[in-house]
Amino acid sequence: MCNQQLITLIINKSIKDDAVDIILSLENITGFTLYQAHGFSRKHVLYDIKEQVEGYKDFYRLDIAHNPNDLAELLQSFSQLSGQFKLKYWVTPLIACGEI
Repeated sequence: MCNQQLITLIINKSIKDDAVDIILSLENITGFTLYQAHGFSRKHVLYDIKEQVEGYKDFYRLDIAHNPNDLAELLQSFSQLSGQFKLKYWVTPLIACGEI
């Protein structure tokens, strides 16, 4: 049994460094994974011309395994970035975790 869950955040490219700084400032978080992601949406009016042609918007996906008790602190910490862009997130329970 794993006592952690995974929060996934989709963040705008322009706030990537700020998001990383937030995570590094949280003592309970021991690590995270950051991916480049392509976001697809029906709201193309929010895309610039290049994104409209390509059909997607470039984002970053941030995955952070954490103790469920730390979720409120994570959301509060990231709320300081939400004034610039809306942050999409979801939380997934981890059934198993460890090292091999």
